[in-house]
Amino acid sequence: MSRPTTWDAEPVRQRANARRNIGNFFGDFFAMLAPGLIAAALVDWLVTRTLTRFAIFIPKTPEMIIGYQWLNWSGQVGSTMAAFLALLGVSAIVVIEWRTRGIWWLALPIAGLVMMAGAAPFLPPAIGLPSYFLFATMVLVALSWRIVRMATPATVRLALLLPALAMVAATLYQAAPTLYALLRWPGPPAWGLPLFRVGEGLVVSGAVALWWALGRRADRRSWLAGCLLATLFAAAYLAAPAMTATLVVWSHGLTLSLPWPFYAMALWLYGVTIIGSWRTGQRCIVYALLLLLAAGYAPQLSSQLWFGLIALWLLTEGSSFPAKARP
Repeated sequence: MSRPTTWDAEPVRQRANARRNIGNFFGDFFAMLAPGLIAAALVDWLVTRTLTRFAIFIPKTPEMIIGYQWLNWSGQVGSTMAAFLALLGVSAIVVIEWRTRGIWWLALPIAGLVMMAGAAPFLPPAIGLPSYFLFATMVLVALSWRIVRMATPATVRLALLLPALAMVAATLYQAAPTLYALLRWPGPPAWGLPLFRVGEGLVVSGAVALWWALGRRADRRSWLAGCLLATLFAAAYLAAPAMTATLVVWSHGLTLSLPWPFYAMALWLYGVTIIGSWRTGQRCIVYALLLLLAAGYAPQLSSQLWFGLIALWLLTEGSSFPAKARP
């Protein structure tokens, strides 16, 4: 009589441990990468896309021209570093989702998006652009689905979903001309501008929802600091509305089509959420919210889209990365 075959679980344990070790390594790598990525992304936003363009409106002496050249150079260095670090960040996300968790429906679209962004200079626009927007939409839909399925209160899921839907609206708006040209349809589409404005409304309402879910219990100092940011924006808009609106479009992508108090209120509450989360040691949330700011609405570069994707992924992770409470 033959002996029954026994199943050896040790190889399975070894593979599981290997996947866990890979995930821990890349999780630690991502946590180490995040501060540098945040700093470089803020330089890209505040220097390259804001200060250097604001300087266009200022009369320049020879000394100011030299200073402007140095400012422009530092912004370009920051933007280059931000793009490189964002590439490392999304690559780490692919490894974490694929090798550790086996979530192929998120890892594969991100990998495809990275490959299309890298191959874009070598592909004709008729192939590169539709593929890029297709992968970008797939990634955003996958992240939105993950948000919907999160085991968190409904207010948190809604707060995280609104920025994701805003990015979906902006991506579809940007993809529409390419799609219409590819299919030889007469354009531009009538739904493009309304969709863009809906996305802008989602940005404003998303800031309020994030505050309600994550920042409404902030302390008094956080409220005061957030009020300063909103006051600066309101003062700039009231002093020079046309110039302020132009700078906001250049730096962040918002057109200020809604009444300006809505944007001031959204900036105030968003700032309260960031500062309050920082003061309570919630680094993961702070990093994500800062990256969303740096990404802007309707990002023009693939690196800026990566900022937003990394931010949404961090928000879905919650408190996966250790945070040390501030005294």
